[in-house]
Amino acid sequence: MLQTKDLRITTIIDNSTADSRVLGEWGLSVLVEAGSNTFLLDTGTSEATVRNADSLHLDLRKIEAIVLSHGHYDHTGGLQSVLQRIGRDEVRIIAHPAVLDSKYGYNSKKKTYHYAGIPYRQDLLEDLGGRFEFQREPVWLTEDIAASGEEPLSTDFESVADNLCLKQKDRFVQDPMADDQSLYIRTELGLIVILGCAHRGMINIITHARRLMDTERVYMVIGGTHLSRASEQQIDKTIRALREMDIHWLGVSHCTGLEVSARLAVEFAGKFFFNSSGTVIQFPYSQT
Repeated sequence: MLQTKDLRITTIIDNSTADSRVLGEWGLSVLVEAGSNTFLLDTGTSEATVRNADSLHLDLRKIEAIVLSHGHYDHTGGLQSVLQRIGRDEVRIIAHPAVLDSKYGYNSKKKTYHYAGIPYRQDLLEDLGGRFEFQREPVWLTEDIAASGEEPLSTDFESVADNLCLKQKDRFVQDPMADDQSLYIRTELGLIVILGCAHRGMINIITHARRLMDTERVYMVIGGTHLSRASEQQIDKTIRALREMDIHWLGVSHCTGLEVSARLAVEFAGKFFFNSSGTVIQFPYSQT
């Protein structure tokens, strides 16, 4: 089992910043250093990921694999610059087969669709060394770290937002976000779940993590929760479920929204923190 003394998690990109040396941008990128292994979950929106990594003295060339939580631009837009920095002929990119789908967002006020998918062609990324491994099933990166694969919809209160669409020929259809996945880490303190956007619901995701990693105790959940558009009923039920799981630390980012973040900060006082650009988590974790 992975010992947390050997684990460090750095949020390279988030909407906000916790460090004057780094930029905040709409997106997410999280570096996981576990002993001799280094993995990256998502690449943010732009080259700011590489810039922030430099400012934080992180060596991206050590990355063994990039895990894409899903195929939206704000989690994949930094792929080109990250691959260029890694500079190897082959870099594993773990992703669901639907990650390259033609993804769009719908603006109900303007009644318009805007492209929201990966901003690069697959062949360009492969020319830079990216080697896509398309998997629907979980991918074990080490004995205790896994990319989740497809995350089942198991609760009765979580669903994919209806403004997320796929373009199929000349029409738009609901995107089931089958490519939504997270990173799971099993440690002696319990399970650590790193969310991308949690498009399929953070409670669904945590439930899946507990089953896959064969552990009930959830020590920490960080990342984007996609609760900014959630109903009051969903937020209430999410809070209730998180309490029942007795999560030790909750560090939200990105698509959570300030209003929901403020409520979570109150509901989980003493266990809550903002997981922003420049946040470095070492263990045993404590707020400073």
